[in-house]
Amino acid sequence: MDITTEQEFLRALYNQHKPKSYSQVSELFEINFKKISKLIPLLSITSHHSVATQAGENDLHLFVEERTPYTGTFILTHQLDSPAGLINRPDIKFKVFFDASLLEVISVCNETTLNINHPFLAQCSDMDIQWELNTFIERWLDYCLTKYQNPEWQTI
Repeated sequence: MDITTEQEFLRALYNQHKPKSYSQVSELFEINFKKISKLIPLLSITSHHSVATQAGENDLHLFVEERTPYTGTFILTHQLDSPAGLINRPDIKFKVFFDASLLEVISVCNETTLNINHPFLAQCSDMDIQWELNTFIERWLDYCLTKYQNPEWQTI
């Protein structure tokens, strides 16, 4: 496939999707709040870094970046060994609004968008980018809920 044909294909693929609305993104924030609440039932009172272990799985780390009575900013990740030392993957930073029961992703692996090389990224609205980030955590939370059955979170 030559460059022109590939760009035409990508543009057609991109244009077939309708832009996301605020209500769709807000609904996803609510869904993700429910899922994180199942994975970490005591999140609303968590103020220290914690880890959940599960036999045969990587430890699941929760880092607390900021905590107020009504909100919290956290990072949920695995810490993996690499030749360069420990790396955090997928390294999802999110903010929880406890009073509104919402979870909003701030970044994934220090990126505010997952598909930074998308040829039509400039055409994406803020809602589309929020949708992309929050769909990622929704799927990862589903994975974690499957892999970590009733995890015991321990302060580290």
